[in-house]
Amino acid sequence: AAPRPARSGASASAPGTAAPAGTWSAPTISLPTAVPPAGPLLDGAARRWGDQDARLHRLEGRLRDGAPVTLELQRANRPVLWPVAALGGRAGLPRALTGPEEDRLARLATRMRAQGGAVATLTAPVAPGRAVAGTGWLSWTAQAAYLSVGGTGAWPGRTLRRYDAAGAWSAPATGDPAAPPPLPPPRTGYAWHHRPPDADDADDVDLLLVAALRVGAATERTARPATRIRGDRLADRAVDVIEVDAERGTLRCWIDRSGLLRRLELRTRLGTYAQLDLAPGPVPALPPVSPSPARPRAPR
Repeated sequence: AAPRPARSGASASAPGTAAPAGTWSAPTISLPTAVPPAGPLLDGAARRWGDQDARLHRLEGRLRDGAPVTLELQRANRPVLWPVAALGGRAGLPRALTGPEEDRLARLATRMRAQGGAVATLTAPVAPGRAVAGTGWLSWTAQAAYLSVGGTGAWPGRTLRRYDAAGAWSAPATGDPAAPPPLPPPRTGYAWHHRPPDADDADDVDLLLVAALRVGAATERTARPATRIRGDRLADRAVDVIEVDAERGTLRCWIDRSGLLRRLELRTRLGTYAQLDLAPGPVPALPPVSPSPARPRAPR
């Protein structure tokens, strides 16, 4: 990976004011649980075959789950390598943000709240060769998200997931995982399980959805390292892919030229990228599934 450009003189700015020249400021983005960096692909020692020019031709070892693996390098056959979204997409030339890019990132939270919410489409690799998908809504006005998530072979069947300030609620459900979740969220006939916002068992889907809500919840600008990874296109829109060093992980924000977030990527525990595509606009009401445990009802 290319080294990140050096920055100097970063400082915080007050809301609604432009950042001083040579600085970067953006909303604070934090993740509820630490996301450890991806470890080595092979577990333990590996056997390597090399030639006199120190070029690798064969590699044998075991994956972290114990499965044996053999890698043969055919150096005479060099096909075109197509970028894979789950592995970070095509390569770019990381650089510091320009003034307009800094401004769009700094004003991201305000612009997303002005949109109210977004239709959300989730794609998250959870294991080698397996991924889950989801669809639903995210509301920055209500600070809530509600999705139907599932995938054959990864999480059999369908799970309804709702997020708010009190944490995450999930319940197994029937039906097509690719279909939007039922509205309003059903309160009876479903075994809803609650996890607090900082639960140790939060998975990558939880981390990504909570991070997306916090993007729109930020109320102040805080100096944070950020790098423009590359320019790209999404839904026929030109976007800047900007990587932000959050407090507990790394996020990639796909921001269009109008300053709206179109995709949020999170580097998972597997070392891949989970993606949340966003279509900003009005969303239906997302009522809670039960009274919040953090706000018990007052006795009569």
